[in-house]
Amino acid sequence: MSSNLPSISPLFVRYTQMASATWMLICCTAGATRAQTSGAVAQTRTFARVQLLETEAVTSAGVSLGDLDRDGDLDIVLAKGRHWPLHNRVLRNNGRGDFMAESLADSADRTYTAALADLDGDGDLDVVVSNDRPDRKLVYLNDGTGRYRVGTTFGQPDWSTRYVTVADVNGDKRPDLLVANRSGNPAAPKPSYVCLNDGAGAFPVCRPLATQSATIIVAADLDGDGHVDLFVPHRDGGQNLIFWNEGSGSFSAEPTKVGPASSAIRAAAVGDLDGDGRLDIVVGDQKAGLFFYRNTGQRGFADPAPFGDPKRSPYSIAIADLDKDGHLDMVVGNDEALGAIYFGIADRAAGGQPRFRSIDWNDGKGAVYGVALGDLNGDGWLDIVAARSDAPNGIWWSDADRKR
Repeated sequence: MSSNLPSISPLFVRYTQMASATWMLICCTAGATRAQTSGAVAQTRTFARVQLLETEAVTSAGVSLGDLDRDGDLDIVLAKGRHWPLHNRVLRNNGRGDFMAESLADSADRTYTAALADLDGDGDLDVVVSNDRPDRKLVYLNDGTGRYRVGTTFGQPDWSTRYVTVADVNGDKRPDLLVANRSGNPAAPKPSYVCLNDGAGAFPVCRPLATQSATIIVAADLDGDGHVDLFVPHRDGGQNLIFWNEGSGSFSAEPTKVGPASSAIRAAAVGDLDGDGRLDIVVGDQKAGLFFYRNTGQRGFADPAPFGDPKRSPYSIAIADLDKDGHLDMVVGNDEALGAIYFGIADRAAGGQPRFRSIDWNDGKGAVYGVALGDLNGDGWLDIVAARSDAPNGIWWSDADRKR
């Protein structure tokens, strides 16, 4: 089936610092990408084969992929808890898609994010754990072998924190933290925060953003000036905001309002979806479905265009070129409904609008709070990892579609 739908950005974000060190975040909501083929041969893919990572269904909220122990393959970190304390889990990959599981720490947390980045500049991936109140927000430092200890805290324990995004907003070659805080009470809005890296992996200074209620923050250069801007979707009935970076990690100018006066957005991502060199925005509104915001340049965005099934409630979005045809594909995880994969196709609709062939994926159980894409078994194809609440977490493997 083909449809006139916009494409999206991935939740695979790689910040390259230098040849010997990479910052990496793969999570559920934020990202920016353009399709790259690298001479690969396109092939139709299917994601019907599943490997459950656990036997029980608990409240997981996020998933990150990265080479924690520097053995050349992607490991998995599962963020668990949300409002109820659970142990975050590390799953070590043997390179063939088999995993040994252990807890990240001895203590249980109310976690939404376990984001990966080289925070202290020593060449390995550390873990940022964003916890809901009243838990401390924690940074775990890697000892170089994929073993972790608490290095520091950030923010305040009483923040109602949801997801944290990692990005260098002040240009010092160290990743900073963008902390999304939620308030379900319009009369008591909650600011989100930009927590700056001191260069050694600590975050002593957190500057407020004048938000009201957010669960995610998307970091990307939306106006093409070389600085990372912030798209903050509203979670609880207000309007989305874009904070423009003034070049040194300062966001003091009045933010731009984007989209309708009322939104309930859980997921968002950015990418050059129409191939015009500007990053567009896609959001998943819990009540209204998926929407595409085309970047028109000069800090302007077109009115949101709906796409997909409005009856499904999107909780997570990830984008990458899954079939290596040079067009971005989109993976959407929903609440108590089948997910959708939108494969970008070459034909364009009127006005250059991207078009897709869509298929369903997963079993429709639970709420898919987090989606990450990565090659977990070394076959050269991106697989799907889903973090779910009220259903077991799992991997949906990429296989050649022999029926097409």
